Amino acid sequence: MKVKAYNQGMLKTELCNKWQESGTCPYGDNCQFAHGMRELRPVVRHPRYKTQICRMVLTRGTCPYGHRCHFRHSLDHQDR
Repeated sequence: MKVKAYNQGMLKTELCNKWQESGTCPYGDNCQFAHGMRELRPVVRHPRYKTQICRMVLTRGTCPYGHRCHFRHSLDHQDR
């Protein structure tokens, strides 16, 4: 049962930017993002989610995945 929870995907787990800005979306029902709170699904994360530092942040100082990255972006004393 736990395996299914981790493989749920990210469909409709974030609000659609276009829908939030204008109330409409060019993708309509095919949009991967939620159009309102009633469509928004909870995100089930792996227990080790964001427990290790992102290697991109360590080497380059920035990460192209931003808040969607599965690794931690804040450096603590041990990471420096």
